[in-house]
Amino acid sequence: MSEAAATPDGTGANSADVSRILGNIVIPPCPRIVLAMVEEARSDDPDFLKLDKLISGDMGLASAVIKTANSPYYGLNHKVLAVKSALHVLGLGSVTNIVTLLALRNALSGPGQAADPFWDQFWDRTNYHAIACARLARQLRFISMDGAYTFGLFNDCGIPVLVQRFANYKETLLQASTSDWPLIEFENERYQTTHALVGSALARSWHLPELVCNAIGEHHNFDLFDADNSAGQGDVAALAAISLIADYLVNDFLGTRQDSEWQRHGAQALDYLGVDEDELFESRTEIFDELQETQAYRQ
Repeated sequence: MSEAAATPDGTGANSADVSRILGNIVIPPCPRIVLAMVEEARSDDPDFLKLDKLISGDMGLASAVIKTANSPYYGLNHKVLAVKSALHVLGLGSVTNIVTLLALRNALSGPGQAADPFWDQFWDRTNYHAIACARLARQLRFISMDGAYTFGLFNDCGIPVLVQRFANYKETLLQASTSDWPLIEFENERYQTTHALVGSALARSWHLPELVCNAIGEHHNFDLFDADNSAGQGDVAALAAISLIADYLVNDFLGTRQDSEWQRHGAQALDYLGVDEDELFESRTEIFDELQETQAYRQ
């Protein structure tokens, strides 16, 4: 962790506080293949032969990358049969996203999760949220799509960690989903930590960019939408706003109840980003089309 971190409700927490809070929570290490891929993706001249060998060495990852390249979304005339070809079809950024999503899911899967439909829904929603964040970032043009996707992907990664740590955490999730009280307030009261703080710690241990780590920790800190409170944190505040709008769009897409946080802070998020109703409707249409493609591909 950094010398000082901020809790999602805006109160400061020094490194000793964070260590105490997270002391009994196991943060899974970043898999070697993700570290290697991220390192290559950030280099000026990525070695695609090395990436091909890395992914091809893991049958599960290789199959997922090839399957994605062959999905109707890309409309290829000829089927892709190898990772090397998939890398050229999808691009390095998309392949890194696929590998990271699968690695994250595998790293955070606890006993019995494979047979629990809750987790299929959780990971589908995580993917939808990441896609929505990336598309909103493309519309706004001042935050990279890859950065927004990674942020959206890791946004709620603290939840599986807390499920494994606390036996009653899924009950807390259920209670929060039907309450006007935000989830992080339940978490702070019951566990003295939040999924945002845990997710930020995991993101740091996986060597994600500092902006992404900070934004994950602050994505429920809606005081950032006030210009007086966001000095020097403009991109963090923008990602927090994008996350809230993405949550709204995904809930709308899935036909699920809107969070109380949208009712309280949705207008602030739109105002902060300078998005009007017409632009939101345009984003909704484009994002729904992509989510429907993704949903159909998963079925």
